[in-house]
Amino acid sequence: MATAYYEFYRGSSIGMALTDSLDELITSGAITPQLAMKVLQQFDKSLADTLVRQVKTKTTLKVSCHPT
Repeated sequence: MATAYYEFYRGSSIGMALTDSLDELITSGAITPQLAMKVLQQFDKSLADTLVRQVKTKTTLKVSCHPT
């Protein structure tokens, strides 16, 4: 059930933007697919943790992706 929960948020606008950005970075050779999967796993964990801690009407998430 937890996996479906995460996949639901990956389908959100922020999740889709992250996935698109990671795809571009993989295509350009800036990151490996393995690193992209780690980023998505961290996104899953961070989003779930944030939602658990901040159950309010308004939640703000700030995401920054800088290739190294």
